[in-house]
Amino acid sequence: MKWPPFWGQFGRSRIVIYADFIDPFGYIGFHNVRRAAEACGIDLEWRGFELNPDTPPGGSMLQTAANSDLRPGMWASVADFAKKSGLTLVEPAYVPNSRVAHLWVQEVREAVVKNSLIERIYQAYLSDKKDIGDPTVLTALAAEFGLSNKPVVKHVLTRDGSRLEQFRQEAIKRQFPGMPGFAYKGEKYFGALSENAWTDIIKKETLCSTR
Repeated sequence: MKWPPFWGQFGRSRIVIYADFIDPFGYIGFHNVRRAAEACGIDLEWRGFELNPDTPPGGSMLQTAANSDLRPGMWASVADFAKKSGLTLVEPAYVPNSRVAHLWVQEVREAVVKNSLIERIYQAYLSDKKDIGDPTVLTALAAEFGLSNKPVVKHVLTRDGSRLEQFRQEAIKRQFPGMPGFAYKGEKYFGALSENAWTDIIKKETLCSTR
């Protein structure tokens, strides 16, 4: 047994993430924190947070109104903001129910695959305009990551959302000013922070020197 690598796993830092796949700021935020964290050897722990847990199983049309999450004319600025992180977003017209996607991701154990899968789900919805609430769409994504032989999607369809409710209550207790929310080294952060911002945050707590 190689003792240093074995014991080193127990000392790795982690950033806990609360976010939803339907949120463009969640996509930008996850993309940026992932790049900074991987460069510094920091683990990510995804804890799915349903922004709209009452979304019908079949989803619903996206409503743009003065009191909605995405007001008229707002998307252009969101898309421009995403471009600064190298992401191309396409305005959605439909909001899927993200529960199955969240439960599915929780079933994936390998961190490298899980992080890539999370980004792919975001991309499928916010760039490719796919219905990520549709199990057949998730099954197709599974095949891209060598998960096609594992009945992950079929399995999670039978699961309840108690785990997601636990994550939701955790996030509410942490009192994030907005989403996505992040917890790292006893501190909380929120929003689509840039990769540079995350690198600076991580550097304060570690010996990481990526630049």
